Amino acid sequence: MSDLLTVSQIAERFGEPPQRVAYIIRKFRIKPKTRIGIIRLFEDKQVVAIKEGLYGIRIYQDHNHVTFRRKESA
Repeated sequence: MSDLLTVSQIAERFGEPPQRVAYIIRKFRIKPKTRIGIIRLFEDKQVVAIKEGLYGIRIYQDHNHVTFRRKESA
């Protein structure tokens, strides 16, 4: 049996907030492999799908990110 990971473990692995990982899971309706009480466990192929979703968010944010610079006075 492969390793099963919780939302928090997936977030830690990718250096993302757990809320962002949970959002991707909801957005793409990724079903957990199994549950233990209220804890959802995901297998490797699901973790790959979550990673791709996180990457998509990052690309979208980087593309739409606008920065403002203050004019330097002479």
